[in-house]
Amino acid sequence: MFGKKGTYGYIKRGRIRLAFITAGLLALVLLVYFGAQWYFKTNKNIFTILAALTCIGVGKFAVDMIIFMRAGCCSEAAREIIDPHVGKLTGGYDLFMTSYDKNFSLSHAVCAAKCVCALTEDDKCDVKAGEMHIRTMLENDGYKGYTVKIFRNPDKYIERLDELNSVEDGKEKKSTRGAMDVLESISL
Repeated sequence: MFGKKGTYGYIKRGRIRLAFITAGLLALVLLVYFGAQWYFKTNKNIFTILAALTCIGVGKFAVDMIIFMRAGCCSEAAREIIDPHVGKLTGGYDLFMTSYDKNFSLSHAVCAAKCVCALTEDDKCDVKAGEMHIRTMLENDGYKGYTVKIFRNPDKYIERLDELNSVEDGKEKKSTRGAMDVLESISL
């Protein structure tokens, strides 16, 4: 709907598109309701029911829009320092993960050598809970033995990306892509 998950700008594009879709659907509901009320001079008509039922879909889009508005995304400055160091690693930008208790805003994440590393720019992100959540989700999908580390410091993250690039040999590419698919599937 908003491009491929894991691409830079996914959250920003999602915010804009959902805002337009929600506003358009709301305008349509109001047009149907008030148009029918004006034409029939009463709200006791089939179009009133149609407008009321359409509100369910509008509500879903409104909730999605609110979630996207709250989601953190990767800054341009972080992207500029991350891109040169990604190399051949499988990774993605703008991963906003939710659990029952907390949300985890990851600016960038990579999977390599049975390891998941991520960078968060959100000061409120509970790093330990995020690491546990990702590890649990990976294990639930059959990816056992992965280590998970979420960094707050971009320099340390870049250093880790360079280390992973030196050990990644491409033999586990299918497993690495599968683990990244899990991360994308549990993200907005």
